[in-house]
Amino acid sequence: MESLTMVSPLPVYLDEQLSGTGLAERPSSLDGKVLGLLPNWRPSAVEILKGIGEALQQRYRIKSIVLEQPMREIPISKGRVIDGIREKLDDIASRVDVVIAATGD
Repeated sequence: MESLTMVSPLPVYLDEQLSGTGLAERPSSLDGKVLGLLPNWRPSAVEILKGIGEALQQRYRIKSIVLEQPMREIPISKGRVIDGIREKLDDIASRVDVVIAATGD
């Protein structure tokens, strides 16, 4: 008997993997959550996130939405980009339940 190997064309996204992704656990709903919106320095990021926030507010009973100031490019003299913004990210994480980050042009 011959064997047959089948390959699925569907991707396995990082948030669907069961272990080893390093991603935070996803809430089952946004109801009652504080939603953080974190734009980067690209011109349309704020507008993209405002639209996402409005759409999510219509779908869920979100407690509140926090729109952060755009993250600016930080010159890196040593280390990694995240090292320069770690304090800001920790501050945001302490105030919200879920964060959506965006880039836009």
